[in-house]
Amino acid sequence: MSLDSQQQDHSIIPEDYFSIDSILAEEQKLACVFLKSMFGLGYLDPSSVGEHLVSGSKIDLPLWMAGYLAEKEFLSCDLPKAYQESNRNILLADSSVVDLFKQAVHFYKTGLQLIQLPHNECPHLAVCLVKTFVGRFKGILDSSQNSQNQDLSVLTAKLDSKERALFKLSRESVQTLDEWERRESNIIHPSTLVVHSRKRKRHELT
Repeated sequence: MSLDSQQQDHSIIPEDYFSIDSILAEEQKLACVFLKSMFGLGYLDPSSVGEHLVSGSKIDLPLWMAGYLAEKEFLSCDLPKAYQESNRNILLADSSVVDLFKQAVHFYKTGLQLIQLPHNECPHLAVCLVKTFVGRFKGILDSSQNSQNQDLSVLTAKLDSKERALFKLSRESVQTLDEWERRESNIIHPSTLVVHSRKRKRHELT
């Protein structure tokens, strides 16, 4: 295999392929119903006594597996409770009061995977994800930038993993700015080339 082909193979790997959060997000269980009989997959159903899965079997499968089988039209699946219409209506009404961490630790990452499923509610879920993030964004920034001497575990208790990362980044940015304003950040030293140039000029003048 040539070097160019190896580089092309690496380029098709998703950017977050090795992300622990992405792996955990795809472990979300979905309630699935098999539309076709599947030979040799009876072990997937703990209640099955046979070697094969028969059409109509109901099993909870991780998102990464359910998504692939749904694309092949081997099964249909329901969205998790946190992403169903009843909960989406609550988020669209006032997302700021919802405890996303309790509903889904990786709410946005899992949601982005779910909207790729062949499910008739996915377009509505995509809209809900965007509006939920936009609706909570300002509150997260305000909270993170005014959190001095406050219990961070309380402030971030209702945030999902993506929002907690945003909270941390925003808070660190404020701290860095404060250090700069108090002149506590690292001193910027002149380049060695500039220093040598100044020495040479002083030598020439003498």
